[in-house]
Amino acid sequence: MAPITIATLLYDGVNALDVAGPLEAFAAACTGNNTPGYTIDTWSLGALDVRTESGLLLRAHRRAPERPAADLLLVPGGSGVRDPRTLKALGDWLRRHHAAFVRIASVCTGAYAVAESGLADGRTLTTHWAHANDLARRYPAVRVQSDALCTQDGPLYSSGGVTAGIDLALSIIEKDLGVRTAAATARELVVFLRRTGTQAQFSEPLRLQAMNDDGLQEVCLWATNHPDADLSVEALATRANMSPRQFARRFRSAMGITPGRFVVTLRLDRARTALAGGRVSIKRVASGAGFQSVDGFRRAFERELGVSPSEYQQRFANRRPR
Repeated sequence: MAPITIATLLYDGVNALDVAGPLEAFAAACTGNNTPGYTIDTWSLGALDVRTESGLLLRAHRRAPERPAADLLLVPGGSGVRDPRTLKALGDWLRRHHAAFVRIASVCTGAYAVAESGLADGRTLTTHWAHANDLARRYPAVRVQSDALCTQDGPLYSSGGVTAGIDLALSIIEKDLGVRTAAATARELVVFLRRTGTQAQFSEPLRLQAMNDDGLQEVCLWATNHPDADLSVEALATRANMSPRQFARRFRSAMGITPGRFVVTLRLDRARTALAGGRVSIKRVASGAGFQSVDGFRRAFERELGVSPSEYQQRFANRRPR
């Protein structure tokens, strides 16, 4: 099978990780006999040399051709895409040339360029959680899925903030080249856990990093390290020296979710990590993550992630390359 062609648009103010993360994943994806699964081209709408948000200089392979063609067009994000002139140039270019690509994928705030082109009208996009409300306000015809890690709506793919572009690339690799190639690519990149597209951009540990309530943060950190303990509202409230009602109200204000939802999610985070680490039994995973029964664990896992624990383990467990 001939390698799948990928083109990436570069511009001043692009985020370097939005470019390098997905491209490194695609470059590492090889089929039988170590044959590359993809060929990569980088295009600029202006000068070949572009300066990233961090000041790193990148050089495009060439200027965007007059008659572009590729199987996949990647539109990375960055502060530059929100510059009115850059945004208009990207949007106009996409509007004129979108038919030359089988698929178009945006990374992080690259979704602004896709939305500007009008291609996402009536379709779903995601972007970095901090920009989702602004994207929805500016482009009301676009359905913005604010907390999704990755989305696909027809030929349009999109991912959340920065490193989620790697998750998007791995999901595309799985569709194109199969689960085994995607898993081998993840191992090559030393990606500890390949997340599913329906997973939220925030895991519970990341929510804790953003919390500014020291009293609650201490309790939540303890809960994260003891998922198999009694994590009822009453038990957590006692540890926080609050009444259950006060704790629940203050927790929701600080975290944006209920204590019960927090506990289920952190336990599933722990379970996903255990499942990805090797062939441990489902019963042991459920117990270690704090679930009272295997059946309850399976139901919660399938409801949140859309796959069974055994299927997740089969897909994502770290195995030695064959």
